[in-house]
Amino acid sequence: MRSCRHLGPALLLGLTLLATAPTTVAQPSPPTAEAKLAAKALADKGWELFNAGRYEDALTAFRDAEAQVHAPPFLVMAARSCERLGRLVEARSHYQRVLDEPLAANAPHAFQQAQADAKAELTALAPRIPTLEVALGRTPQGAVALTLDGERIAPAKPVEVDPGEHTVSGVVPGRPPVTRTMRLDERAKGYIVLDLMPPLAEAPLARSAPAASGRDLRKPLLIGGGVAAGVGIIAGTVFTGLALGDGSDAEDLRGKVDSDRELRGYCPSTQHPPLCAELSDTVDRQYAFLNVAIYSFIIGAAGVGTAIYALVDRPAAPASRMRVVPHVGAGSTGISLMGRF
Repeated sequence: MRSCRHLGPALLLGLTLLATAPTTVAQPSPPTAEAKLAAKALADKGWELFNAGRYEDALTAFRDAEAQVHAPPFLVMAARSCERLGRLVEARSHYQRVLDEPLAANAPHAFQQAQADAKAELTALAPRIPTLEVALGRTPQGAVALTLDGERIAPAKPVEVDPGEHTVSGVVPGRPPVTRTMRLDERAKGYIVLDLMPPLAEAPLARSAPAASGRDLRKPLLIGGGVAAGVGIIAGTVFTGLALGDGSDAEDLRGKVDSDRELRGYCPSTQHPPLCAELSDTVDRQYAFLNVAIYSFIIGAAGVGTAIYALVDRPAAPASRMRVVPHVGAGSTGISLMGRF
């Protein structure tokens, strides 16, 4: 960038020559003496503020000076103030305005120097301005309202922006807006894809019955487990009592077999006397009741376990919401995660 130290005298010289020479091909009505004095005071103030690093205040002073008396040096200094503030797009517009102005052949040297400075500084500034392009994926272009930092933009066309964080939003009628945020450094080329169409599987899922939540499943599990536990425990208890009764009867019959003089404690395997047949039936029935009791208790235990699971199970807490912010620089890319973890 060219040195700024000569611009204080240059501004004063330009204002002095305004009274004696036309500055542009299309010369408006000449400024009054009062306007020249006001512009000079504002320009001197802006120069001091600029050198003090107070660029926002300097920008305001140079704009006010330009409003009093049009002079290309004021616009050049306004552009330089914008550059220091990181407002590169606005700086470029000021430089471009100076370049687009046709100067008369006898325009003041300060005006010609300002135009030369604007050309050189715009050439250096242009590649520093980042761009952001937004693609729409499967979404038809005519069906979406696309904005960048609240301003309408066209899709698939790079837009020049200032360095910093920018928000893109797309809206399709009947659907919630989709928003993305990206941070861009100088010289960065940002690219965002907004797909505002519903997922391919969304339409069939919308017509199907909603999936049961964890809370919906707990009730049938609790009822079923309780019924199974009650039936199993009651049945197991009943058949255990029957098996114990048959066991007692079997012991009595064994005592009778042992005391019988003919049998003498032994039941033949071929011919079963009535006493031996009754003992065999009683023992078989005892084992049958025991088996039924065991299986009943197993069912009851499974029911108890199911009921306990339904009581202690809790739906999972919803996942914490996070915000993902892509970061694009001239030589690096990355993302930032923001939110509650």
